[in-house]
Amino acid sequence: MPESEETTVRRAQAGDRDAFRCLFERYQNQVYGYVRRMVSEENLAADLAQDAFVRAYEALPRLKAPGAFRGWLFQIAANRVRDHWKRPYRDALSLDAPAGETGGELAVPDPGPGPERLAVREQMRTSVTEALAKLAPERREVVVLHHLNGLDVRTIAAMLGVPEGTVKSRLGRARADLRQFLAEWMEE
Repeated sequence: MPESEETTVRRAQAGDRDAFRCLFERYQNQVYGYVRRMVSEENLAADLAQDAFVRAYEALPRLKAPGAFRGWLFQIAANRVRDHWKRPYRDALSLDAPAGETGGELAVPDPGPGPERLAVREQMRTSVTEALAKLAPERREVVVLHHLNGLDVRTIAAMLGVPEGTVKSRLGRARADLRQFLAEWMEE
């Protein structure tokens, strides 16, 4: 029977490198997928995700709630993304990165075979990517964390240090913005 995540975290906190390697392997795709959706450049996303793990490793002894490791790790990754956003240039969003356990790309119905349907699917993916990139960063962040990484509102609120109502509000406004941005495409 595999050990609980909390037990693995406690072993890693005690200096067990194999335990941290297990945590890394469990979450590397999810963290990279989140960061990749928040910045456009593959290499930059890989660097930011790797830096998040390095920072997590260094700060692990100070983690007071081993059962909250996943949210804490995503908070570190979100901070790395925000630090990047503080630069004058902000990256566009891409949805082509893997998302680990939550399923990979944004759920776009498979139109089946055929060049026309494949072109429509690609245009849909591009339109959604462009629409997400138009969102204010704090709205994009909650959409990616909630809808693409499967984190619940409570975890996101704790991660971002905001009330749950703020997360819900940002999600609602982001959805409204996305509907508006995608209205033209949806009419077609």
